[in-house]
Amino acid sequence: MATSNPATTNIKIQKTVTATAVAIVRGARLLLNTNGLVSVAGLTIAGDYVALQDIAASGTGLAAPIGSGGSVPVLASENCTIGAAAYSAASGKTSVTSTNAVLIGKWLQAPSTDTLGVVELGYVA
Repeated sequence: MATSNPATTNIKIQKTVTATAVAIVRGARLLLNTNGLVSVAGLTIAGDYVALQDIAASGTGLAAPIGSGGSVPVLASENCTIGAAAYSAASGKTSVTSTNAVLIGKWLQAPSTDTLGVVELGYVA
């Protein structure tokens, strides 16, 4: 995935996570499952982490806890604008569309579809 105009990130906490048998791309929102493994979060779930690197199927990698705040790189599902609210989207992506979605932060960088942008986590409008 290409990064458009990298913005400064401020990653407060990094944790090592282990993926299920499905590979995960950098910037995807992740859900911690009851078996201790992470998978890509869906549309209606904020998720527990954001992947800070690509993670191979059944592999380990670094992730930022969504609840820890800070600004992290996220994968956009559509064109987004700086200053807009950031919402969960399908397939672990993040969006500006609020329908059936969960607010996770505010866009600090304006990415295009399927590129990395930066979101300030936990921002409440």
